[in-house]
Amino acid sequence: MPPLKALAALVIFLGIASILLQQRYWLPLSSKGKSTLYGLQQSTAGVHHSEEFFLLNYEAMEKDLKVFVYPGGNPKTCYHSIDKKLKSNYASEHYFFMNLRNGSFLTENPDEAHLFFIPLSCQPMEDQDALPRYKEMVIQNYVRALTIKYPYWNRTLGADHFFVSCHGIGNRATAAFPFLLKNAIRLVCSPSYDSNYIPHKDVSLPQILELSFPPEGDGMWNDSTMESLPIQLSPVETHPSRTKLCFWAGSPNSEVRKNLRVHYKGLEEFEIHFVENVKRALVLDTFQKEIHRSKFCICPRGKTQVGGVCLAESMAFGCVPVIMSDYYDLPFNDILDWNAFSVILKEHDVPIMGEILKGIPEDMFEKMRQNVLKVSKYFKWHFRPVKYDEFHMVMYELWKRRHIIRY
Repeated sequence: MPPLKALAALVIFLGIASILLQQRYWLPLSSKGKSTLYGLQQSTAGVHHSEEFFLLNYEAMEKDLKVFVYPGGNPKTCYHSIDKKLKSNYASEHYFFMNLRNGSFLTENPDEAHLFFIPLSCQPMEDQDALPRYKEMVIQNYVRALTIKYPYWNRTLGADHFFVSCHGIGNRATAAFPFLLKNAIRLVCSPSYDSNYIPHKDVSLPQILELSFPPEGDGMWNDSTMESLPIQLSPVETHPSRTKLCFWAGSPNSEVRKNLRVHYKGLEEFEIHFVENVKRALVLDTFQKEIHRSKFCICPRGKTQVGGVCLAESMAFGCVPVIMSDYYDLPFNDILDWNAFSVILKEHDVPIMGEILKGIPEDMFEKMRQNVLKVSKYFKWHFRPVKYDEFHMVMYELWKRRHIIRY
């Protein structure tokens, strides 16, 4: 390379480096085969991209946001459940509507609403075998009825409407009524850029499994003790000695998970457990001690996407998440700086993952772990909504999309 070009390249590199040194990045240094080697950059930033901006807008959201819920839900379906021990991969759907119903954002006057909630999963659905596309037709007929009875959908073709899309029915319904997918805001439990998820319009809804049990001696469920997993922890468990490098347990149902088995199964520093066709709640119950003593928790892409449940587990146990899913839209990533409290790698970086994690200095890991504890409040659900909990964070994401239309 000519001397002048080499000098120009050096100046550009130093300029970029000076910017990157203000934050912590996994900066590609070189490639070896399919894997990229990374160098770790130190971060001086907090857990938010702009904490001042977030706090100001959050207060405005709490004060002003109003949501109108369309009628028509079936009292026997999940959104109207009074069962406080919900155990399901779709528990976030249940808790979202319970919180919406118990919170201060509801309005019975649609003319003052910023947004309109379509309770799709509330619609009557028969469990037994039905006609082909029966459920899709029910959804289509319900939404079409709303467009006839109310003027609000037709003002924007649904652009100021939203619904939850964790149940399979929510996904299939979009095929029956295309504007639900194209225009309406979807709260999606497993958002991925390589699916029909639309970034900047749709919202990532982090998954959790169930509510925790109350402290010992409290034989009754009550609003003050209701919160999402894990169960109440002792002081020793809250600050455990982390003697293992990383943890993961689950089914090897994707290439990245199969590669984890190839490279790390049986190694002493790695708590890697492969279990076939087991419910995530059972995994959590079985391996709580292993999570407690691990520094990092691996969140790899599964058959469809990285499970939001894995992220919530990591946050709750103070375990730094290692995210290995190339197209996953991280929850609240326009608010939170995930580089401050997680390690984000490519799926093909499985072979060098161990070396990357070992290369993180202890003081940097401890800073990341402290940041995990700071942001964990954003990934908790409560029976009664609590300031800055997951329900409020989701509502904040919706609040930022309210500007689509106001008449």
